[in-house]
Amino acid sequence: MKTTTAQNRLAKLNLNKGTKAYQFVNEIINGAKTIRPCYTSGSGRFTSNQDHTSATCEILDKMNVKYMLTNDAPRGSATGNVITIKTKFV
Repeated sequence: MKTTTAQNRLAKLNLNKGTKAYQFVNEIINGAKTIRPCYTSGSGRFTSNQDHTSATCEILDKMNVKYMLTNDAPRGSATGNVITIKTKFV
């Protein structure tokens, strides 16, 4: 898929450009092969998991981008989610 085609499809979805899912998909279009959509924020006892896996997968499905969702955490926690892109952007 051409990068301009992917950018046009992303623009037609009318998403808020400030969301993390939009930023993850934009990174994918610009050449990233793997994305970790779940991360921790905060410090000390105020840490929390920020999980954007479902929103990112939903956007990729709407754009017809092939991907594979895996988990590389030893016990399967949410922060081990990895999205690997199978579609090539030219």
